[in-house]
Amino acid sequence: MGAYNIWNKWDKLETTLLGTCHPLEFWDNIKTDKIRDPLLRITEETLQELDYFKSVLQDFGCEVIQTPTLYDDVENWMEKKSLPRNSLQPRDAQLVMGEKLLFTQMDNPGIMKTLREYNSKDILLEPKFFQNHFTDKHAEMFLAAPCMTVVGDKVFIDTMESTPEGNLLVAKHFPEFEIVPVTIGGHNDSCFHTLKPGVILSLNDIQQYEETFPGWDVCYLPNQSWDKVEEWSTIKSKTRGKWWVPGEEHNDELINFVDTWLSDWVGYVEETVFDVNVFVLDEHHVCVSNDKNETVNAFLKKHKMEPVHVPWRHRYFWDGGLHCITLDLKRQGKQRSYF
Repeated sequence: MGAYNIWNKWDKLETTLLGTCHPLEFWDNIKTDKIRDPLLRITEETLQELDYFKSVLQDFGCEVIQTPTLYDDVENWMEKKSLPRNSLQPRDAQLVMGEKLLFTQMDNPGIMKTLREYNSKDILLEPKFFQNHFTDKHAEMFLAAPCMTVVGDKVFIDTMESTPEGNLLVAKHFPEFEIVPVTIGGHNDSCFHTLKPGVILSLNDIQQYEETFPGWDVCYLPNQSWDKVEEWSTIKSKTRGKWWVPGEEHNDELINFVDTWLSDWVGYVEETVFDVNVFVLDEHHVCVSNDKNETVNAFLKKHKMEPVHVPWRHRYFWDGGLHCITLDLKRQGKQRSYF
């Protein structure tokens, strides 16, 4: 078995890339307390929870790889505003399919460097491939890594986040997979998650599961996260639904700073239900950021899965759940059909 081996989301995890955040010193040159202090709190708590997540993964027996941050000072980052954001979400631009790694767009160069150092032999396509083969200015986005889900001998690709040329490319370079088109319009792992054979967490109306996953048991979680966020309506109009930091709903200085300088860091959290965005360790254990969701807990118990609580308080700022901040590189198991 090579360095890369991913055929689904539930075979026992062996190696994963875990995201990283800037150090606390990154914010030293911000002199305005109302801006610096919340960002320090977000960063400190994020670093603490990343360390805890890493310990959970290692206790499970998983090798954890992390990418060093590229910037140690916010002013340095602001001067190079065109450069990518931090390396917190390695799932955004690369994925492993079978025994190969696929880059689908330019991402944090530190992440790319780390993956090349881990194993460059089995990297199938580099970002320059996409840029060189298509003339449209958005051509490098014709495939989106988070919008592709491998399940055995099939790969489910969101047709709203890919082009026919992109699907043809996958068919050419990954002949071992059957392409199953789905219509979602967002990151797959924030909309549905295959937990183990026959078991799915999902938003409502994402797929016609009787056609794509016939016979699978689906637990629907319609808007459950936002039903629990009462303060969301206060800040929604100010941030246009993109991000939220608890306790800072009226901090206009912070809001203006984030929207001016950190807009590439945040996503669009209003479209995300983070209770779907879980990270499976094996067929019996799954990492969750919300251990209070009774619907999810009952569903996991029904299917003999144990939730492993990993706090991730600032998912509404980073717009990324536990699955987004990881990239599984190697699991036990091999290709087979689940249908």
